[in-house]
Amino acid sequence: MIFPQGFLWGSATSSHQVEGNNKNNHWWAWEQEGGHIADGTVSGVACDQYNRYRDDILLMKELGQQCYRFSIEWSRIEPDNGKFDVKEVEHYRDVLSTLIDNDITPMVTLHHFTNPIWLQKMGSWENPEIIDLFERYTTHVAEQLGDLIPFWNTINEPMIVALIGYLIGIHPPHKRDLLTFAKVAINLLKSHGKSYHAIHKTVKGGKRPSVGIVKSLIAFESMDPNSKRDKLEAERMNQRFNWWFLNGISTGINGEPFGKNEEISFLKDSSDFIGVNYYTRNLIKDGTLSRTPGPLEKNDMGWEIYPEGLYNLLIKLKKYNKPVYITENGICTTQDERRSKFLLKHLEAIYRAIQQGIDIRGYLHWSFMDNFEWAEGFDKRFGLIEINYETLERKPRPSAHLYREIIQKNKITEEMQEKYL
Repeated sequence: MIFPQGFLWGSATSSHQVEGNNKNNHWWAWEQEGGHIADGTVSGVACDQYNRYRDDILLMKELGQQCYRFSIEWSRIEPDNGKFDVKEVEHYRDVLSTLIDNDITPMVTLHHFTNPIWLQKMGSWENPEIIDLFERYTTHVAEQLGDLIPFWNTINEPMIVALIGYLIGIHPPHKRDLLTFAKVAINLLKSHGKSYHAIHKTVKGGKRPSVGIVKSLIAFESMDPNSKRDKLEAERMNQRFNWWFLNGISTGINGEPFGKNEEISFLKDSSDFIGVNYYTRNLIKDGTLSRTPGPLEKNDMGWEIYPEGLYNLLIKLKKYNKPVYITENGICTTQDERRSKFLLKHLEAIYRAIQQGIDIRGYLHWSFMDNFEWAEGFDKRFGLIEINYETLERKPRPSAHLYREIIQKNKITEEMQEKYL
């Protein structure tokens, strides 16, 4: 399975999960309350990548990776409302320059789950003021660092931000309210549109930046393929969670069920590419999300491993007529042979979608290294690189070497399939 020439291979992380000591964001504050993290830990120094990024980038290069997706921490750049930290901007400039010097393409995420504490006190995504505040932050980053950033992600997984912070309530601010969830989703939608235009307006000269949304896609399916009711509900969930946001930034219309089909001028065609984060499927039983696990193999988070769902979702992206990058895809496991198998199976699904005409231009594995897995803590392992949290030693797993071989050859060979599948 030979991938297209110029296909971009790499991996991804986020600031709070790897940098350490992000003391000015709302996640850090939430952790200090106690009782919120499953394994009883707090992020602390995390992987200390804030100080060790040069060595990590050399390790990426050694492992053949061509692209690194990471997030800039808003609470470092703007620790107080309207006050920007020059030293932190210079830190990220050095991260970007080090990547470029090592022939690794940066892909920068502006918002990956964390808010500055001052913003959280204002209501963050519940407060419509955040639309202009996020635009201001975007503009500052674009002014200071735009010359070094070819790929931009405005917001990571906006519907996940809305869902698990404001409806399910397992992330801060720990709310469970349907109307608040809808309001937050709309503010996220509008914030993306404003951020998209701010980047293109601000970054001048050189190659035009490529700006996209990073959208989590979940395969919603009926547990009983013969149940018309459950198939209809699965389609409704696909529409609400997967397609509403993408339809909005494509058509410029805030559609149902969150909007009333009103047109928002700055939303239309506000994405140069679509970033796809894919991990699993959710099953519908008796008209609602099933609490009974499906029959497929699970990862250590209890999520079903379902590469066919990735293929099906990628096929449905064709209607948007945009390039696609897989911005996250990975498995939580301590058994690394499962990671290698997962990698090959999902790359096979991506290859099949490419053969069907889907313009997929890159794959970024989640994650480069083990990290602080939000409400789960350090217990859950997603990394190509194993982290010893006592010494912070980095140790590439065998899957990292398999991935390097795939990158070097730009293909999946029969030998790889025979060994792992």
